[in-house]
Amino acid sequence: MDEFDIGRWAIPALAILTSAAVSWWYRRKRGWHSWPVVWKTILGGLVAARITFVLQNAPEYAAEPLSILAVSDGGFSDTAGVLVAFLLGAHLTARTNTPRRPVFAAVLSAGVVWIGGAIAMLDFGPPSTPVPLVELRRLDGTPVQLRTLTDKPMVVNLWATWCPPCRREMPAMQDAQKRHPGITFVFVNEGEDAAAIEAFLAQQKLDLDNVLTDRARELGRRTGSFAMPTTLFYGRDGRLFLRHMGELDRDGLDRRLEMLAAPATGRKR
Repeated sequence: MDEFDIGRWAIPALAILTSAAVSWWYRRKRGWHSWPVVWKTILGGLVAARITFVLQNAPEYAAEPLSILAVSDGGFSDTAGVLVAFLLGAHLTARTNTPRRPVFAAVLSAGVVWIGGAIAMLDFGPPSTPVPLVELRRLDGTPVQLRTLTDKPMVVNLWATWCPPCRREMPAMQDAQKRHPGITFVFVNEGEDAAAIEAFLAQQKLDLDNVLTDRARELGRRTGSFAMPTTLFYGRDGRLFLRHMGELDRDGLDRRLEMLAAPATGRKR
């Protein structure tokens, strides 16, 4: 199970602080005390979003129940979270006679900061950063530097066995690795030991090359990858071309691989 990493919580913390600031502003300017309702609404929406996602992926979570608590896998149902937050906010404002305007303004501002911050980290981060100088290990314990693995375009997938989106996209990754010999695929497991990884690969009947371990999650920190799965696409020059956070299906992966294999590579998207 993933351990606490403060870097992954920077955007959620900023979103909650923003909602608190909006609530404070309304209290100071209008005398409306809305924070008790605001935090309950946000918390309720998050819990509902997580529970819905877990139920949608019950078989994967049943195999490792503790992974339900590993919310850094990015597993939330946006639709359920928004719907429950709206309904809960309406219920609590009516029950407590709290004005609705400051509540929904605070919740909306938190959502904008959260989504906007995630997009900014992915699309407006430092462009064309090189492959990090970080030491990983093969499943047999042999150390290896990520930079030394290839002189071809490279796809680096950060994943974990307890992460349902990671598990779902693995067959597409395996298929792409076989179909694109001109691209090096590297599968970096974040935080788990070789035994757990090998057991998972055997259970899922996956045949992947370049499966590496990163027990300290150093690669995730170096690349600003705060959720899993995250897939990094590096050009032949060893510099970041594009990055995708979240699950990739076959079509989405193929589109990105076509861009990566093109003769001219632009800034990451």
